[in-house]
Amino acid sequence: MSTDKLRDEDLKLVHLLEQMREQILQSSQNLESLKEALLSAQRLVEERNQSLLSARSPLLEGYGAQDDDPLTGLPGRPAFEKALERVFASGEVFTVVTFDLDGFGSINERFGRTTGDEVLRRMGQLVRKALRASDVAGRIGGEEFALILRGITGDRAFGVCERLRLAVLKYPWNQLHPELKVTISLGFAGRDDEPTAQEVLARADRFQAEAKSSGRNQTFPGLYY
Repeated sequence: MSTDKLRDEDLKLVHLLEQMREQILQSSQNLESLKEALLSAQRLVEERNQSLLSARSPLLEGYGAQDDDPLTGLPGRPAFEKALERVFASGEVFTVVTFDLDGFGSINERFGRTTGDEVLRRMGQLVRKALRASDVAGRIGGEEFALILRGITGDRAFGVCERLRLAVLKYPWNQLHPELKVTISLGFAGRDDEPTAQEVLARADRFQAEAKSSGRNQTFPGLYY
């Protein structure tokens, strides 16, 4: 092959390489733009989620963050019971759920109070993520929690309970300790013919006791109760 021919081929190769370089640079710029757009969208989603999580139900009017349980970030018992009285007096459809952590005393004894407190803190996070802004959750005792689910009863309320139960069951508690496992037992009750809000709460408590005595890590009453 002649020198001129080789030179022509080299020039063609250089030109092709230059085209490839420009295409790569353009692709890189496009990828960077896409990456920045995705990061911006992710930040907006996270900010919106945080706003939704921090939103307070109108039922908690008069109670602010200063009244919340400092460990879980959930309303304490006085705020929860006031919210329950309000929703009961309104005449609207609602469901009360009560639950606690199965064997929480043993968790404290085996893994220490610091781990136990962290379990409660993360439980508060799981509860907030499971509920709508109009619902109410509260820490009403040591390891006892309660929920007000507005506008739903029966199977739909059972579904909310089961989603929360499974979220707790599947949570990576082994991040706190390789042998740590956490489950909850739940009971729920609607208004039905109960004369007071406290009677509805007491019935949910009785169903929760049934869930624990029947083996724990379950919701009572079940779908076919």
